[in-house]
Amino acid sequence: MRDTAENADIDIGALFAALKRNWLFIVLGAVLFAVLTWGVAQFLTPYYRSEARILIETRESVFTRPNAGSENDRPLLDAEAVKSQVELVGSAQVLAKVATDLKLADYAEFYPKTMSPVKQVLVMLGLRPDPRTIPASEQVLTRMRENLQIYAVTGSRVIVVEFAAKNPQIAADVANKIANEYIAMQVAAKRQLTGDATGWLAPEIDQLTKKVREAESKIADFRAATDLLNTSGNTSLATQQMSDISSELSRLKAQRAASEAKAESIRAALKKGVPVNSLPEVMSSGIMQQLNERRGALMAEIANLSTTLLDGHPRLQGLRAQLADLDRQIRQEGNTILKSLDNEVNTARSLEQEQTRELNRLKAQAAEAGSKEVELRALEREAAAQRDLLQTYLARFREASSRVDRTDQPADARIFSDATVAGEPYFPKVLPMVSMSFVAGLLLLSVFVLLRELFSGRALTRNPVRTVRGQNIWGDEDNRIAENFTPAHNKTAQIDNKLIAQPVSEPAVANNEMIERQMARPEIDVETIQRIYDSYTVSENGADEVVAETDDIYAPNGVAAIASRLMLQERRRIILISPEGDAGSAGSVHLLRELADRSLRVLLVDMSGTGAISQAMLDGNKPAGITDLLLNVKQFTDIIHGDLYSDADVIPTGLSDPKAAMVQAERLPVIFEALETAYDFVLVEIGASTAEQALNLDSDASLFVMNVFDSEDQTVAQTALAFHEAGQEDVTILMVPHS
Repeated sequence: MRDTAENADIDIGALFAALKRNWLFIVLGAVLFAVLTWGVAQFLTPYYRSEARILIETRESVFTRPNAGSENDRPLLDAEAVKSQVELVGSAQVLAKVATDLKLADYAEFYPKTMSPVKQVLVMLGLRPDPRTIPASEQVLTRMRENLQIYAVTGSRVIVVEFAAKNPQIAADVANKIANEYIAMQVAAKRQLTGDATGWLAPEIDQLTKKVREAESKIADFRAATDLLNTSGNTSLATQQMSDISSELSRLKAQRAASEAKAESIRAALKKGVPVNSLPEVMSSGIMQQLNERRGALMAEIANLSTTLLDGHPRLQGLRAQLADLDRQIRQEGNTILKSLDNEVNTARSLEQEQTRELNRLKAQAAEAGSKEVELRALEREAAAQRDLLQTYLARFREASSRVDRTDQPADARIFSDATVAGEPYFPKVLPMVSMSFVAGLLLLSVFVLLRELFSGRALTRNPVRTVRGQNIWGDEDNRIAENFTPAHNKTAQIDNKLIAQPVSEPAVANNEMIERQMARPEIDVETIQRIYDSYTVSENGADEVVAETDDIYAPNGVAAIASRLMLQERRRIILISPEGDAGSAGSVHLLRELADRSLRVLLVDMSGTGAISQAMLDGNKPAGITDLLLNVKQFTDIIHGDLYSDADVIPTGLSDPKAAMVQAERLPVIFEALETAYDFVLVEIGASTAEQALNLDSDASLFVMNVFDSEDQTVAQTALAFHEAGQEDVTILMVPHS
């Protein structure tokens, strides 16, 4: 026999009832807790807390910051830097200086002169160290750290310094002193940093000065040794000379070309007999200009005399002779000019050749000096680097020297909120402590009452489902409990028979293979049918008494009695057959909801073909169902739906083709076994199927129930006879109530 506690459930209503019965005990106990808390708070020493706030920021201005025009050298105040400053504020150096200046060792709060008896006992037992062996400064620092809280405000560069003490004035003084000492330490650190920089830069500058002097001396010596002297254009002498000679050579070439052109034009004019006095090169000569003037005068005189004298006149002949002589002189002068130009060309060519030789010599000299200039440039770069570093160090040294003697160097922090003397203690807070004590008392006493109710067993209810064959979970009570089990019936769970009793449409019946192949109804006498039918009925007085049609659900073959009978047996699969169609299927719905009202997990699988009962349970909806699961169209979670009028579940007929689904009928036993692991009862409604088709769904865990709406219906008697002839004697008759 199982232990009853294994099959017991917690009755939530009984738990709340227990709280209601013991409400006075709970409230008075919580009030007692609050009173005790208030009494303890009266004896607690009050503590006062004050806080000072420090803002971390760069306080250098454009007038005091080195390199005022640069913003890149300003320190980056990120979150890590602020956290580092928090550690500096609470450093032992700062706290020791504050303790010394404020003489905190004179206060018993920080350095008690005597020990209480309890502490003396603990010291004697070795549970705590002897304060007399610890220096006073260390004890003061320890108690300061216990009362001190330093933190950075999230999302800002603000540091809060909180200090708590029994004396409110001491709390404010310590907080302010810590903040001021931190600022003073920042200033001292800056001054020390500046002094260290000056002391380090001075010898470095002396060394760099010597290095720069040596580098420049090396450059001068190298230039003198290699004749790499610079000109005014900062170029070497050879390069400058080569540039000058190149320019002169270009000028000579241009002059020679011009002289050759002039000579060639004069030579061509003389060969062609063209008067040379018309050439611009000849006209520029002074002699040629005089000859041209005389020739013009003679020609004018000849022209004047020709008007009065004949051509053979001696005067005209003499003038013409003078004109011919002038032309000869002009031609001779042109030849003279031509020779002069030829001489100029020869002279220019000679100079050009000389300059070309000099240029080639300088080119060779410049090429030889190129390799030496590479070494010279290396020396110059080294000297320039040393010179630049020296200039940088000199600038920093001057800046550091100007700040060494300053006493007002700005720290990278400032106090923007001083600590004030607190007017009321922060501990103890009597009202919050009393309130929390009262609430905690309510919760603790409520939990105590609930646990007491659970352990006493008064808040446990037994599960009415039998889990072991031949034994119910109610312990030693006999199986007659089913006859006395009459729970309150949920009237709202009754199905509307107007929806259930819808006529079966011909297409629906034609599409259901389980209904299509109905067994032939044999013609038998009425007495035989009555005898077989009586053998399946349940009677209060005996098996020979026929139960008449009734609407009483608590009758021997009523819904309540059949539900009690199901609860007293082990089988979980209930196969319901309704020979009268949907009118009889209403009994399956009544039985399902009766079991659900008894806090059982029940499921109805609608395989009636018409699907009328599942539609009525789902308010006329036609969702996915058993045919979709057989065809692997849907999963279990998609086909299980809740009954709208009870806590039961239902699997409707489905949306797929019943004929195609019944091809996979061999999967039904596996599906039913899976459902039986999650539900207490699985009711399979197969509608107006035959006994042969119902027996095909049989298993060791199945129980057959036949719904009877009209006991005089021959279809019911024929179905009962079919079960009898098949050897199935264990068939339960459920009388469907009329509504």
